[in-house]
Amino acid sequence: MRLRAVTFNNLGCFFKRREKLHAALQYLDHALPLIPDLLQLLDRDPLSPTAGCFDRQYWHYRTMDFPSGMSQECVLPLALVFRHPLPDNPYFEQERVREWVLAGIHFARRSGHRDGSCDDYYPFERALGAAAYSLNAMAQAYRVIDANDPDLEEFLSLRADWIMRHDESGVLANHHAIAASALQFTAEITGDQRFADGARKKAEETLSHQHEEGWFSEYGGFDPGYQTVTVDFLARYWKASGDDSLLDPLRRAVELLELTQHPDGTMGGEYGSRNTYHTQPHGLELLAPQIPAARRVADRFLGALAAGRRVRNDDDRLRAHHIYPYLLAWLDQAPRDEPTTAPQPPPQRKYLSGCGFLIDRCAERFLIAGASKGGPFRIYDRNELIANDSGVAAVLNDDQVLVSHLGLRATVTDEDGVLTTVQPLSAARHEVMTPLKSILLRIVMLGFGRWFRNTIRRLLQRRLIKPAKAAPITLTRQIDRTEDGFRVTDDISRGASGPRVKSLRLGVGQTSSYTAVSQPWDPAWLLPWVDLDDEVEKLNKDGHIQVTRQF
Repeated sequence: MRLRAVTFNNLGCFFKRREKLHAALQYLDHALPLIPDLLQLLDRDPLSPTAGCFDRQYWHYRTMDFPSGMSQECVLPLALVFRHPLPDNPYFEQERVREWVLAGIHFARRSGHRDGSCDDYYPFERALGAAAYSLNAMAQAYRVIDANDPDLEEFLSLRADWIMRHDESGVLANHHAIAASALQFTAEITGDQRFADGARKKAEETLSHQHEEGWFSEYGGFDPGYQTVTVDFLARYWKASGDDSLLDPLRRAVELLELTQHPDGTMGGEYGSRNTYHTQPHGLELLAPQIPAARRVADRFLGALAAGRRVRNDDDRLRAHHIYPYLLAWLDQAPRDEPTTAPQPPPQRKYLSGCGFLIDRCAERFLIAGASKGGPFRIYDRNELIANDSGVAAVLNDDQVLVSHLGLRATVTDEDGVLTTVQPLSAARHEVMTPLKSILLRIVMLGFGRWFRNTIRRLLQRRLIKPAKAAPITLTRQIDRTEDGFRVTDDISRGASGPRVKSLRLGVGQTSSYTAVSQPWDPAWLLPWVDLDDEVEKLNKDGHIQVTRQF
């Protein structure tokens, strides 16, 4: 009987391992099929002067006059599929793939600036984000394929030196976390203690941007999508450096992610400070043995992948951003002794005054809102999204578009279970490039602008990202829980001397400022906008309307 019981226990463990393996295969199922897309972006001709370039707009279409340094992060997913015998992996130990990885790093060396920096969106930008992303990918790829090239090691050191000496305007905590990981991997390649010291300083700088509520600042607010990026790269740095002082800040960051994760396993939306939707799971897998919440968040995200709910950031510029985190998540997946399912967090209502987030989880309903942005929200009925509101959008008689979700300047109160947010509308940002603007930007950057990279960056941030002057139209939004759901009451006021409105709507998934990884494809955008044109005459006449919705 004892032998029989042991046999059944072993069989049970076997089936549990198979179930775990099947669930985690979602990482590969959403990464390996995109490897051919990366190879299409690559100039694979070894005799070409642009051999190794992943910016197809530059080397093939020739519509750009410089290559984006960010594109060279594509070397890491290629290195991973070359090195590891993943299931159904046709690239394993294919020597041509290894050659392409080396060609990609060599192209970054040839195309970068003499000081080690690189550009991303315009010439002489010397973008910290692109430099850190690409260095992290190239340094990891260099180690993965066991490269031994003094010229490349000198180049990686040069880029690492530049990153340690430079900063950028605006606080983007994820960039500092990426830099910490990149410098640590460079230190391991070169044996140079300066880079290990620089990595530690970058990690400390990242932590300096963490609020006591657990979130890392992204342009002054909390963005769940970018929080997963910061957690990802900080976890890589923790794993490589062995610095356990990061575990408590990472625990708080991950527990906040669990609090804000949607019931269907997805993350983020227009309520976040940077309007992002993505989830990078590698750091969660690294941290899962130390932080139980990390495993639960990862398990729910695997459920989202299995249900086909991954948002699509699969254009030429962003495709690699999630491919290698998925591959690394598979390779470093945490041990699991039970099926990869995680129960929903317990019902609770919580308002985080530091970032202005309201999270209200009932037995069968879930609401999350960005109160400091005027109250954009999502509401779920169990796992089904039933509301995806990005706020008020008003079209004036001169066709100017005003929206309520720009900036983090709303006045918020939370009393007696009722959240009230008051936000002035401001002009939507829809700046596009024109031939004249392109010429002027290049003249500036080829002239004096190259020596004032942060000044130019601040000017562009002010024009593309920061909200314009407030308009004399105000949204007052109240959100409260009812017996069977939520009630949202919107008071829209234009005042006696406010501009006349031609059209009025409540948006879905509307983003009105620039963020590189916003505006992916998300099925949530299939929900309809709410047309309030029947209320326009009353708004223009009386200066005030009220709209109540029950969810």
